[in-house]
Amino acid sequence: MNPPDELLKASFFGPWVPVPGQPERVRHHYMSLAHWYESVKFMPAKAELRDSVLFCPSVKEARKFAKARQSDWRSDWNLVRHSVLIAGLGFLAIDRPDLGLEKMAKETLLEQLRAMKLPDRFVGACVDRFMEWAAGPTIASFGANTAPDSVVGHKISKTVANKPSWTLLSLCNGKAAWRLHDWALAHYVPVRYLGRPLSRFSAEMVAELVHACDQLVVFEVKGGRRADAVIKLARAQKKPLTLELYDAEDLAARSLTQD
Repeated sequence: MNPPDELLKASFFGPWVPVPGQPERVRHHYMSLAHWYESVKFMPAKAELRDSVLFCPSVKEARKFAKARQSDWRSDWNLVRHSVLIAGLGFLAIDRPDLGLEKMAKETLLEQLRAMKLPDRFVGACVDRFMEWAAGPTIASFGANTAPDSVVGHKISKTVANKPSWTLLSLCNGKAAWRLHDWALAHYVPVRYLGRPLSRFSAEMVAELVHACDQLVVFEVKGGRRADAVIKLARAQKKPLTLELYDAEDLAARSLTQD
């Protein structure tokens, strides 16, 4: 990757996000990292402007479109822009391993990002944090899709409290823990997906989940046995494992609130 702007010619898929009023999710395709960065300026209130950025034919046009509508930017942009760029680099690295971003020299990456026309000091700080992310753990969960939200939220928050940079490994089919997934996105945590929306949940998928993660958090109702196989597999592979048990009464309460 020799040309100084080659990185900004790389397109990638971002996260699976909800479609308002519909049960399906959509995974947006970004023409470049700059398109990602400029589009998030309008989220979540101006989704139509975000979508317009995605269709801009070039980095220059995406930047021009966003700048002309600065009054519509999210009010906390200056607070989140570092996290937005780092998350974008994470999604780009995950979806395009051929680019070798996680092993790229800092000076090379800085040169590649200079075409975004952002302040050097800002980009340098983001690259440092991106490199911290690249060295961080990939964390997966099992059973978070059926456990009470309060139990999942408390445990995951505690698990990552001492991990400033990490990646969520998530399913994207009917067994996905979407509440946990969306919480991670809200905190600009990059997500690595396993399978596809129509993938059948199977023992092979569970095995792949355990193999691909660095740490596993398992949620199980007290007295339950659904997680026995995944716990056994994780221990056999010597994966760091946390088991969070919760009462059946908590699960019943969750079902009532959903109904």
